[in-house]
Amino acid sequence: MKNERKDLYYFNVRDDLIRLIPSQAKSILEVGCAGGMTGKVLKEQGLEEIVGIEVNEAIAQTGRSYYDKLIIGDVEKIILPFEKEHFDCILYGDVLEHLVDPWQVLKNHHAFLKKGGTIICCIPNVRHYRIIKELLFEGKWEYSADGIMDRTHLRFFTLDSIRRMLGEAGFEIKHIIRSPSGASWLKFLNRLSGNRFINFLVRQYIVVAVKKEKVEDTTSQCNLPPS
Repeated sequence: MKNERKDLYYFNVRDDLIRLIPSQAKSILEVGCAGGMTGKVLKEQGLEEIVGIEVNEAIAQTGRSYYDKLIIGDVEKIILPFEKEHFDCILYGDVLEHLVDPWQVLKNHHAFLKKGGTIICCIPNVRHYRIIKELLFEGKWEYSADGIMDRTHLRFFTLDSIRRMLGEAGFEIKHIIRSPSGASWLKFLNRLSGNRFINFLVRQYIVVAVKKEKVEDTTSQCNLPPS
């Protein structure tokens, strides 16, 4: 069962991200492209250039043919071999929470987006009510094989910290997709309250943001201290 879940994780088509790519986008960078199934769909849609980055070489090789360029390695250590303002859109599908310093990665990639370019991020929400319940009432902060508390997650975010991270990296959020996940009675209560509790029911946020012209010279409070 665990192996089946792992296969699905690496060979899943991210339709939820694909449908948010601007129609005018021609050049795409997919960070964490896994087995290339998303790249395959993008290639079939006729995009001019699709570049993938993946740290797992064995998995990445299965999808090499779907990318115009496939970069194997740690995105935090890679210097992208492209001119500035090269890409129309960058995808981060469940990637940023796995990084040591996602704040710096976003700042670095800002320069490789064209003016008005788009990033699309999918990020787990640690404020989900189940996480809060286990922490406050059961004293648990335990990792699991997948989900919000995936044991490979290094960073945890709420919507507020996502907004701050993207803003400091030079991006302006244009759209946030919130899909409630939880007990049916909680969803009903949320509807009755006018969506007041939605941020406790969201397991992950999908955020669409665009490149701002100027980046404020600020340092995130969440950033690692200088070495």
